[in-house]
Amino acid sequence: MTMFAEYAESRADRAADRSGEEEQTGAIGLGLSAIAYALLDVAAAIRENTEARE
Repeated sequence: MTMFAEYAESRADRAADRSGEEEQTGAIGLGLSAIAYALLDVAAAIRENTEARE
């Protein structure tokens, strides 16, 4: 698992642990950061694939 994938999983787990209206903003923020790290992982994979083809 890559570093970005680990960050994404960690953030998603932390977001899932939050509940209630008071925690909603924090959960949304953690969820968005999980998505951002997942996208960074995809970008890194694309970059590695492109470099391997050259």
